[in-house]
Amino acid sequence: MELSARERMCIAISRELRDGEVVLTGAASAIPLAAGLLAQARHAPGLTILGAGVYINPRRLVPEFSAGWNCNPVAIADMADVFAITEQGIDVMFYGGMQIDRHGNVNVHYVNTSTGRMRGPGMANTALGHTAKRTLLFTERHDRRTLVDEVEYASVIGHSRRGRSRNELGLSNKGPSALFTPEAVFRPDPAGRLQPAAKLGDRSWASVLEAVSWEVAPSRPDDFTPTPDEIALLREHVDPGGLLRRISIAPRASVSHSLATKGSSL
Repeated sequence: MELSARERMCIAISRELRDGEVVLTGAASAIPLAAGLLAQARHAPGLTILGAGVYINPRRLVPEFSAGWNCNPVAIADMADVFAITEQGIDVMFYGGMQIDRHGNVNVHYVNTSTGRMRGPGMANTALGHTAKRTLLFTERHDRRTLVDEVEYASVIGHSRRGRSRNELGLSNKGPSALFTPEAVFRPDPAGRLQPAAKLGDRSWASVLEAVSWEVAPSRPDDFTPTPDEIALLREHVDPGGLLRRISIAPRASVSHSLATKGSSL
């Protein structure tokens, strides 16, 4: 059965989530939300999902937690609740980014372009990446503009930053345990560099490697293979409306309207 890129990413991510964990997604996180719902249905019934931090255990897949979309949560928290929950500890935090580099650093602040600086969503919830037990990274774009050798600004620190380890930077938790793209799953090697661990997409392996800015091991990893049970649960229980199939991988937004600004670099 042919699966969309989002469906493959969703199933791969769902396998990372464990029963009893508390996971937090961002505001526009259909893939992590679907992965959490699939994990709850398949192997982790005690998983707690905090959609955008405030929607507790959504029961309906939505493209984003805003703009009037009703995710039908069990409860809705206020910001005081969110801070109280995060003080107790988040098991898994999800991050996407404008840029992700070889050490798992994530940039959601800005990228410089020929016409100025394009701003990103900024620092909301970025501190949780430095306290959560695990962080999982994902991006819907597998290209050299997103998968960069070094991020221009480190909004969330990965395994190291400019030669300094997390310990040297005063961070006690671990760096990202995986990065998911439409084409591959990456995991850190002993030096904290992200290396391909599974092939997700249909592109040739040479083209997958060419779209990564840092040097990776040339050997081709095994193909990721969803099970019939995972596919059935995803399409019949989690996403019966086909949201993950009808929303395609979007092209990078035009930067013609970028703001030319100045700022510091982490």
